[in-house]
Amino acid sequence: MNILYILILLIITASSIINSIKWGRFAQREHYLPGSVTRFYFRWVRTTFINKFLFFISLIFFVISLWLYFAPIFVIILTLLTPLGISFKTRTGDVNITERLQRVNYLYYLFIVLISIVSYLTGYGYIFALLANMFSFFIYDQCLKILQSYEKNISKVFVNDASIKLNSNSLPVVGITGSYSKTTTKNVLKQILEQKNSTFATPESYNNRLGIAKAINENFNQDHDVALIEMGTYANGEIREICSWVRPHIAVITGVAPVHLERMKTLENILDAKSEIVELAGSVVINGDDELLLNEARLWTNQKQVYDCSTTSNEAAVYVEHENNKHDIYIAGEYVTSVKGPKLLQLSISLSVGVLLALDLNINEYFTNLKSLDKTEHRQNIIKSDYGHSIIDNSFNSNPMAIDFSLATLSQLGNEKSKRYLITPGLIELGSDQFSINYAFANEASIVVDEAIIVGYTNKRSLISGFEDNNIPCNWYPNRDEAVAFLNSIVESDDIVLFENDLPDHYP
Repeated sequence: MNILYILILLIITASSIINSIKWGRFAQREHYLPGSVTRFYFRWVRTTFINKFLFFISLIFFVISLWLYFAPIFVIILTLLTPLGISFKTRTGDVNITERLQRVNYLYYLFIVLISIVSYLTGYGYIFALLANMFSFFIYDQCLKILQSYEKNISKVFVNDASIKLNSNSLPVVGITGSYSKTTTKNVLKQILEQKNSTFATPESYNNRLGIAKAINENFNQDHDVALIEMGTYANGEIREICSWVRPHIAVITGVAPVHLERMKTLENILDAKSEIVELAGSVVINGDDELLLNEARLWTNQKQVYDCSTTSNEAAVYVEHENNKHDIYIAGEYVTSVKGPKLLQLSISLSVGVLLALDLNINEYFTNLKSLDKTEHRQNIIKSDYGHSIIDNSFNSNPMAIDFSLATLSQLGNEKSKRYLITPGLIELGSDQFSINYAFANEASIVVDEAIIVGYTNKRSLISGFEDNNIPCNWYPNRDEAVAFLNSIVESDDIVLFENDLPDHYP
């Protein structure tokens, strides 16, 4: 019988170790925040009745296993397969097997093995190990918590190297943050500055502490004339910590919106977190159309040079007017120059001109040979599919502020034969406003779209309700692949398809 116990114990242990593939992906997607794995596990459990049912059944089999030797096998199978929808294979991008992820996994393996040993030595057979198997997501979270301080300490050298490298030749550093358009503004500003300057910019959306340090250590060199650092945040204090070693001379805030409300709770908290970028900066460039931000900026004017940049008011320090794919640039109400580019770039161009003013640069010199400005990848890019229809690709991290642009673009494209489709999982990380904002999104989209295709469980109820209340046909699919397969079966060459946002694969 001891042999049977040991065999079952080994199977349980192996199963728990295999589960780390799922939990590691959750942890990495959520920036290794302790508690994130458990939170997302139960988000998946709550998603469908079948997942709730299977979780309950696993608890029953755990109790039965106190008397029946083979009951643990059913528990093992359930923990490997559930919650349904979570696969061991990634969907939206491979997990990066970093040293940090390896350390978390090794600690997790150690705990699992030790629990199995204790389970056997105490004479309780496999019970403790089976309990650890059922709640392996919680154990993974505890490993994240234990290693949190250690990870921050060992990364200090890495971050210090980046700080020394960045600040060694006293070049101007521009820090960019905001709830939206950070990456687009960074890329637009880089295109402008590179007309005359060697410009370093953090790549893609590398905007957290370690991502910024990694980019600087690997790609920054002493030939650069200016540095553009994008900064994101999930909590108060994160931007302040980044600024302590990046030391931006100019701070750019693109705007404050209900993004990451799930973590930040209120717009005021988001404003406070974003405003940390101002503390060390001598000049501040802000979205002058954001009333909340504009009111906050009045507190800075005695100590900072503040440039308000607008897309609506000619009375702002910088005003950019868009018409017929052309942006007319005004400074202090006076026309200066123009540049071609889509309307999506209007705010980013305005903020970029504000940065040029803060750097005391001649605006005309940077725009003389600049024929047009390009959009960032997956931000309302218009492409032709293999099926002949047009696609508006706004699949990267959409937000409430981007929806108007996307829907306007959708309405403008096509002809009288065109049918307009929307494929979307909705918007995420909106906390208690999740339902209402997505319902409003569906209401707004109903004015433009002929048919909606909803992806995933996260916003299924709110989006379907919004479209059905407006008599817009909609179909729901659990994942993007099935949604696209359905679209391809009905779409015609004159049709227009808007892809609005994409769920990370740890979201249901």
